[in-house]
Amino acid sequence: MKKLMFAAVAVFAFGIANAQDLVSKKGENYLPEAGDWAISFNADGIFEYIGNSFNGNTNNNAPNVNYIRNNSFVGKKFITDKNAYRVIANLGFGSSTNTAPVGTNTSEIKNTGFDLAAGLGKEWRKGTTRLQGFYGADALLTANSSSTETTDTDTTTGAFVSSVESKSGLALGLGVQGFLGAEYFIFPKFAIGAQYTYRVGFDLRGKSETTTQFGTSPSTTTDGGKSSNFGLGNVGIASMNLTLHF
Repeated sequence: MKKLMFAAVAVFAFGIANAQDLVSKKGENYLPEAGDWAISFNADGIFEYIGNSFNGNTNNNAPNVNYIRNNSFVGKKFITDKNAYRVIANLGFGSSTNTAPVGTNTSEIKNTGFDLAAGLGKEWRKGTTRLQGFYGADALLTANSSSTETTDTDTTTGAFVSSVESKSGLALGLGVQGFLGAEYFIFPKFAIGAQYTYRVGFDLRGKSETTTQFGTSPSTTTDGGKSSNFGLGNVGIASMNLTLHF
């Protein structure tokens, strides 16, 4: 992690030393201009790979505590050279199945879930060099749900022993996220950067549900409670991002 962060700092330091070159040798502008479109995506995986190549450790993790989910798509439309409208979108589905021996039984665990984030925002930019600061806010709508089912069978006979299925209930969130960051244009209209965030939001989660069955007995279902939350949170380095302008 230290080498990973050192590499990021080195990139920005290099940017400061070369920040006066705003036009390439081919006459291309480095910085975004009014009318440009841009797409931004998470680059944590790239930085993890770079960190692994330096120290041979496969457990390097790029920092990530952003309320917006990993791999969210961020689109931008620059209305002037210094500010842009933002569109945020992410829709993910996941499932996994794992088996493991538990005593005389074999336990199979299935996980499924989905995660949605959508929002609109505005961004303002500062700086006259290739090293640019930016700040702004996004209005966000989020939704997610997940379930876990554990089924135990007799390892020898394959007979059903028991099962437990837990459903989280649908969670809905509405909030405003402020962001602050910086990026350096390493090529014309191609930037690498990092972003900090702070969110104020209201979240609701529907009642959870747990269904249990043992042997040939009828299954039983237990409802959990609902929850709501209003608060602040998710402060820190959100992600390392790559942004393309065109």
